[in-house]
Parts: sequence; C-alpha cells; structure tokens
Amino acid sequence: MNLTKLSASILITVLFASVCAQTALPTKPFEQWSKTEAEKVLNDSNWTMKQELRLRFDKEVQKAAGSYSGVSGSAAAQSQTEVTSDLPVDFIFTLRLRSALPIRQAIVRLRNLETDIEKMNQSQMAAFDKQSKGLLECPACQNNYVVTLSSKSTNSPGADAVFNLFKGAQQADLERYIFLTNDRGERRPLIHFVPPKVPGDEATFFFPRLDDRGQPLLTETNKQLVVNLNDNRPTSVGNFQFDVSRLILKGKLEF
Repeated sequence: MNLTKLSASILITVLFASVCAQTALPTKPFEQWSKTEAEKVLNDSNWTMKQELRLRFDKEVQKAAGSYSGVSGSAAAQSQTEVTSDLPVDFIFTLRLRSALPIRQAIVRLRNLETDIEKMNQSQMAAFDKQSKGLLECPACQNNYVVTLSSKSTNSPGADAVFNLFKGAQQADLERYIFLTNDRGERRPLIHFVPPKVPGDEATFFFPRLDDRGQPLLTETNKQLVVNLNDNRPTSVGNFQFDVSRLILKGKLEF
C-alpha cells in the first residue's frame, strides 16, 4: 500500500476509542425521512462505527473536497489546509456497513432531498430514478458484503487520512490484512477495492458473502463481526467490532 505521503510525515500517533452509535431507526418509511433523520442513520446508527485517531504531521498542504461518496453528485467547495508539526490532527474515521439496507436507504433519501428534481427534464428524471434504484437495490450487495471507510479532521478540515492512505493502494497489498471475520473465527477475504478518487471520498471494500460450501459469514446466531483494517503499522486504522445482535432488523440480519 502506498503510505508515502502519510507515513513519512507522521511523528506521533495516538489511538482513541471506537464508538458505535445506537440511534434508533425512524419508524416511518424511508421516503418520508427528514434530512436530519437520514443523516443520523448514515452517521449514527448501528450500521456505522467511528474511530478517533490523533496524528501529528510534518508541515504539508493538501486540498480537500468533502462530500459523501454516492450521496451528493457534486463535491463540496475545495479548501486548502496547512498541517504543521505543531498541530496534532484529530481524525474521525467512519466505517459504514454499506450493503446494509438502512444505509442504502439513507443514501438514496439524502440524494433525493439534496437534488432539485423540479428543474429536471424527463430524460434527466429517468436517469436520476435509474441511479437511485441502483443505489437502493445494490446488485453488488447480493453476493458481497460491502464496507466503506471515510475520514475527516475536527481541527484541520482539509486533511483526509483515508485519501492519503488508500488513493494509491494496490488490492494485492490490502488483501494481506483487510478481511471480515466472525466470532467463530471464520473469514471472508477482500475481493475488490475501490480507492477514493478525491479527498473527502470513501474507500470501498467488497467481501464475498458465501464460502465454498455456500454458507454466509453471518447469520442471526452470530455474536460479533470484525472488520480488520489494521496492518500493525503505527499509522494504521484500528479494527472495527460490531455486535451482530444490533444489526438485526425485524428479525433479519441487515448487512
């Protein structure tokens, strides 16, 4: 993995706690969610976990366009931030279980709320509806568990650790240490990876649902899901552990 820009510039790394929020899902249909409700599902639900990491950099400058991948069609206004060795950068890493239905619903709902549909012509509306349907149905999610990772800084808005860590990463390198595992020690390897295209974008990871016997990694009887992202480097993101019982919605495991 290409860690040149980030690892060469980091002087101090301090890991803080991972936090799994527990905001309850709205009871109404997702088409009726408010923007605040959709954002809470996307950022503070049982299918999202955050991890805080403090990094100290050598002096450098980078540009950022901070928008959620798949949520907004246009990147946010670019900003330029100078990160100096005198200023520790506090990063919040956000991992989403992207193939979970509530996350997909939140993405589609926010996309609809942030788009001025009334200004679209018939052709544009048809294309918009087709893309929304694809995001919601997620054909790739039928055979794969999909996970996304993003980061932002609370004190240096232009800094993006995920972009620096994964923009030039090779899948063969990531396959050595990125995988899913359950409480029984069963694993699913990384089979596809989409790097972030711009700062503020997400890195996306795909893992097969079924093993050689046709069995899924997770069922309602499992207790724990671990997303392993740690490669034992001082600059590495930590692992994320989910309580499987909190991923069950109406009796069905959602992921």
